[in-house]
Amino acid sequence: MTHPDIASKTPDGMPIYRDDRSRSIVDSLKENSQSTDWYPGNAMALKLWHCVEALRDIETVLGPARAQKNSTKRKRHLKMFSVQLFSFASAVAQLCDQIISDEDARRWLEPGTTSEIATIKNEFLALVPIDWKGDLAVLRNKLGGHIDKKLWPWEASEIISRASLSNLGKWLHICLHVLLDLTKLDVYSWSCHSNADGRIRLMTNEPFLLTFEVDGEGPKKVVAFHMIQRSPRETLTEIVGQVVKNSQWMFQSNETRIRSLKIDRGGKWNTFTKGETIWFRDPNATSNSEPL
Repeated sequence: MTHPDIASKTPDGMPIYRDDRSRSIVDSLKENSQSTDWYPGNAMALKLWHCVEALRDIETVLGPARAQKNSTKRKRHLKMFSVQLFSFASAVAQLCDQIISDEDARRWLEPGTTSEIATIKNEFLALVPIDWKGDLAVLRNKLGGHIDKKLWPWEASEIISRASLSNLGKWLHICLHVLLDLTKLDVYSWSCHSNADGRIRLMTNEPFLLTFEVDGEGPKKVVAFHMIQRSPRETLTEIVGQVVKNSQWMFQSNETRIRSLKIDRGGKWNTFTKGETIWFRDPNATSNSEPL
């Protein structure tokens, strides 16, 4: 009789077991040696983890701002929110850079994909002002992260007016749009703790988790195959879904935003190129369909 935990077998007859853990991407505030969660297994996964950490902060700060009824206090929440949003936008740009320059990515991806990501990054930076003179950077540097020593009240008011509520919401959703597209690429490796000494566990080809026996020189041989229950991508999409839900109040009814997430049906991975035609279209123009 087939063992209930065996899902299949490899071509050479090694059984593939079902992983008995439903893992999330590790949270920096919960990390410990007993954690069963996913850890970054390559540089691209590390940059993606930075995005997840920034998103967890955003998810935490959006709730109180949404619940705040006093307009002045709400602006103070949003002033502080600029720090998390700047960190998130910077992490998304750094993820683009890592994939573009990564030798493994160039081998794994279709020809021309890294050039496409370079175009995405340029368009992203044209839409989200994180350069040192950009509105988001100025808000974060002069008011959000700390109070600039030369700042005057009239200048603070002017900075806040430029980084309006709807602009903060738009910048956030543009970041989410780019990040969701980048997660479709099969370039991320993940690892998790092994329960046995002298063994490591690594997933380079989802959904297969390999356990390696190691010695002083590194991995020696594969000793077990498992099929995971839950993709690391699911952790990210769950957090993004909550952020989308909790940020709808930042937009006017006719403004472009991500309204909800839909299951990817396997179409073109890049839905962002020429993003300015999506994010800065005339809100009064008629359209047969909502782009996001």
